[in-house]
Amino acid sequence: MTWKTMFVAGGLALGSLSPLGSLGIGLAGAQEPLASQRVTLHIEGMDCPACTAAIRIAIKKLAGVKEAKVNYAEKQAVVEYAPSQVTPQQLVEAVNRLGYHATLPAQGS
Repeated sequence: MTWKTMFVAGGLALGSLSPLGSLGIGLAGAQEPLASQRVTLHIEGMDCPACTAAIRIAIKKLAGVKEAKVNYAEKQAVVEYAPSQVTPQQLVEAVNRLGYHATLPAQGS
């Protein structure tokens, strides 16, 4: 299905979520997308490039994580997340549970 798929709500046919705003039709209780932030984690203990997959999967399992890019060569992960759902410390803990050593950047960096 495409974004143009029609939905029926209360007997009234409405366009999908994308064109609703352009039609001037709003949904009661609809919220703006959650603002996201990015954090870079420094990760020690990765022995091979395959370690990046395990770390990426563990991070992405956390609610609120939108994207996780893990780089073996740079020993880091860049994570885009919703701060209302997950904290940077929770990201660190998820990596550390795998046996790696993740840290947050120093304050002011």
